[in-house]
Amino acid sequence: MFQLPQPRTNRGFTLIEVILVVAIMAIVISGATFGLGAITRTRLRSSAFKVTSAARFAYNRALTQGTTTRLRFDFEKNTMAIEETDRPVTLATDEQLEADPGQAVDPWDLARARIEHPLDSVKPRSPFQPITNPSGKVVERYTAQPVGDGISIHALITPHEADSRTDGEGSVYFFPGGLTEHAVIQLTDSSETIYSVEIHPLTGNVRIHNFGYEPLDELDDEGDVEDSI
Repeated sequence: MFQLPQPRTNRGFTLIEVILVVAIMAIVISGATFGLGAITRTRLRSSAFKVTSAARFAYNRALTQGTTTRLRFDFEKNTMAIEETDRPVTLATDEQLEADPGQAVDPWDLARARIEHPLDSVKPRSPFQPITNPSGKVVERYTAQPVGDGISIHALITPHEADSRTDGEGSVYFFPGGLTEHAVIQLTDSSETIYSVEIHPLTGNVRIHNFGYEPLDELDDEGDVEDSI
């Protein structure tokens, strides 16, 4: 007697098939995560070198032009700018920095203001101006520029501020004669990975650390641009 074939029924996944699917998904996800992490680290590293280049330019500018130059960071906008002055400059105290974040003080303006207004709280004007070309036009590439795509300024550590700066504006100063501050600029990305750009005080040499470096002791100034990544 002829017998019709039984219709096929839908069967469920076996345990092995489920394990294979989960393993494949894990590989795909981990690969995507690794790729994204590599991209963000590349951006962070690129931003660190961008700050390094700006610091070396500011150092050489102060040395060759005989000006006081500063690298100014804006935490809110995540930008940096290079500015200079040919007037005498002393660094502001913490109290003055709180009143006028990121600024330096012209001692002549400060003295004159105190004489003219002895009873008023003096807020001195910063002598720093954007860098200009020989014709007096502002050079745009030295004005406020983003530190990097998707990169934020995490902290600024300088000797003229008692605590690490994490908001407002802060600056690193480069003086005529080849002296600068022992400073650290920390950069971070969306994954909260931190790279640190360390500027040495006597030579302006720069070292990049792939972690949140905070100096505890004075370091030597051997070498040039060093990379601990």
